[in-house]
Amino acid sequence: MLERLLIKNIALISSLDIELNKGLNVLTGETGAGKSIIIDSVNLVLGERASKELIASNQQKARVEAVFSISKNAAVKQLLAESGLYSEDDELILMREITSSGKSLCRINGEMVPLATLHSIADSLVDIHGQHAHQSLLDPKKHMNIVDEFNAKDIIPVRSRVGELYRAYSEIYHRLNSGFVSAAERERRIDILSYQINEIEAAGLSVSEEKDITEELAMLSNAERISTSLETSIELLSGERGALDGLRRAVDAISRIADFSKQYSSIHSNLDSLYYELEDTAFQLRDLGYSFEFSPERLNELETRLDYINALKRKYGGSVEAVLEFMQECKNELNELSTSDELREKLKSELERLEKEYFDTSELLTKLRMEASERLSIKVTEQLHDLGMVKARFVARNTGTRGKVQLNGNDNIEFMLSANAGEPCRPLSKVASGGEISRIMLAIKTVCAEADAIPTLIFDEIDTGISGVTAVKVGEKMTRIAGTHQVICITHLPQIAAFADTHLLVEKKTIDDVTHSTLRELTKAEQKMELARIMGSVDADESAVKYAEQLIRASDKFKNGIN
Repeated sequence: MLERLLIKNIALISSLDIELNKGLNVLTGETGAGKSIIIDSVNLVLGERASKELIASNQQKARVEAVFSISKNAAVKQLLAESGLYSEDDELILMREITSSGKSLCRINGEMVPLATLHSIADSLVDIHGQHAHQSLLDPKKHMNIVDEFNAKDIIPVRSRVGELYRAYSEIYHRLNSGFVSAAERERRIDILSYQINEIEAAGLSVSEEKDITEELAMLSNAERISTSLETSIELLSGERGALDGLRRAVDAISRIADFSKQYSSIHSNLDSLYYELEDTAFQLRDLGYSFEFSPERLNELETRLDYINALKRKYGGSVEAVLEFMQECKNELNELSTSDELREKLKSELERLEKEYFDTSELLTKLRMEASERLSIKVTEQLHDLGMVKARFVARNTGTRGKVQLNGNDNIEFMLSANAGEPCRPLSKVASGGEISRIMLAIKTVCAEADAIPTLIFDEIDTGISGVTAVKVGEKMTRIAGTHQVICITHLPQIAAFADTHLLVEKKTIDDVTHSTLRELTKAEQKMELARIMGSVDADESAVKYAEQLIRASDKFKNGIN
């Protein structure tokens, strides 16, 4: 679960350290106090798109850290291992830093990681449902994923196989419809490929040749300097009264006293060795001088060859390696074209096999989705009745068409609703009000909670449009979800806040003419006063306080009843 959240320089929050507990964590506070800033901070550390507008005024950077306990989360541990990351003491620390220049830095347990890695791991840790999430219920494209996740254990493996078959089918279908041409076009293509292959093969290219030519050209282009330098060196070493002659005389002179001491003998030995080394070098220089010959014909030959290699590079690739690789690709294509009739029949046979397996697997996927849709419809309808929509009927309807090869199968699921008795079921987007959408969202999350492997759920004011007894029911639903998940809820309803296992108050304070958002955990007594404030009580009105006490007692009784 999410144990701790550290926020630095995000909007009105200069520094905030939030400790969260298991069960139901409720955040309340006046409008504009900074509740939404906390959600923005969570989104940031989970890898969502960052904006430098989040950075507090007069600050250059902002940072958010989230500390998770993953002792029971094998899926996240597996994701970490696949990314070469590990956790000590089953603790996971996500960090995101953004700067005013627009740069973003991500770390997992201190290791710098790409944003995509942070996002993929965070997806298995936290599921956020804000007011914007209601819109996903109005988008039929999102409905099938909800059904799939409801029975993920059975559906996801089959859906993955359908996707694999779709991609394999599409690849072969594309080759059959774009890779084969008419007989005349094939012959023209064969002629072109044959010419290109022959031209490159005739060049006799090698990877090292270009470097060798360049080095030899450098020698020939500097022939006069090289020749002069060799002649001068040979003359200075081997000429009359050259270095060798002087060194030889020095060796002879010291030899006459070498026997008088070990020091003289050592010097004689060193000079003698130097003489023979220098003599060997002189012989090498003389050989180089005799063998070096400037040839205009050779220079022209090399320049012509280099021009030819460069022309092939311009024509077929930016390097000799690329030219040779191009030739191999041409050979592969030529081989396919030469055996295209045989290959075409082979691909047709494979396409038929894949098509059959696809439709068989797709039918299984449809069957699983139909079963899941029926069960989801019954359970969500029951939850809606419990949430005050006693005549409502919820249906996950499959309007898909058969006979097509598509990525996710042949299904098209759309959520339908009949809010009142006698009314036909119509698309959710056409009939549901704001309050009904909130309740449908909560009903779906309640039903899917057991199947949902994500351990932390955040509800950001999804109680829009509801009140009274229905709000109490919403609180009860969240409490039930909190039995198996960590739930973090931002609400403005006292009926929901009364169910908090941990109640956190977000406040806005002005210090030295600068406004800051702060957060603190409330005691039971403070929670009672906060509930009264949410009701609109002024100066802790006695009736509001009594009603707050009544709400807390009722919520405690409910929690004791389900434990």
